[in-house]
Amino acid sequence: MESISFLSILRRFSTLAVVVGVGFLANVSVGTVYAQESTLADQTLTQECIDQAYSGTMHQSSDADLALEIEKDCLVQNGKQWYDRRCSFCHGGAGKGGKGPCLTCGKFAYSANSNMAILTTISVGITNKSLGGAMGAFGTTISGMDILSIVAYMRSEETRRIASGEIKDPYIKEEVMVFPE
Repeated sequence: MESISFLSILRRFSTLAVVVGVGFLANVSVGTVYAQESTLADQTLTQECIDQAYSGTMHQSSDADLALEIEKDCLVQNGKQWYDRRCSFCHGGAGKGGKGPCLTCGKFAYSANSNMAILTTISVGITNKSLGGAMGAFGTTISGMDILSIVAYMRSEETRRIASGEIKDPYIKEEVMVFPE
């Protein structure tokens, strides 16, 4: 009888420990989210840059995609500064790849190759580890306009690399070879 009541107490204690542990983790998670929201960095992209007239090349994957001003120096420089601070650790210098995949090769494993999909991925992160990796959400710590400038920098660097012959142009559709019968 004593062993039964000991086991009963042990089970109750284990259940209580699990409930307390889950409650603690829930509080930590909520606290973490709150801390991330409260640490949103001030936007570094200036209103002057945003308002600046632009007549350069626009990058757009399709007619429905977000068009980016990839030759606007102030936009691209702001994006490079943010990229160097927050992205280069995993994705390498100039987005050439490292622990994380290449971001200036024109191919994206986790999202469609559209500017809007890339902006969304940076903002909300990647949580599906079955795809081969994970990335934190930066939308709680970097302003939306600064994330947009990061994407502009990535596309500017991709365009530069294609023009220099450093990477193959991912947008050229090769013709399928047809053999005569």
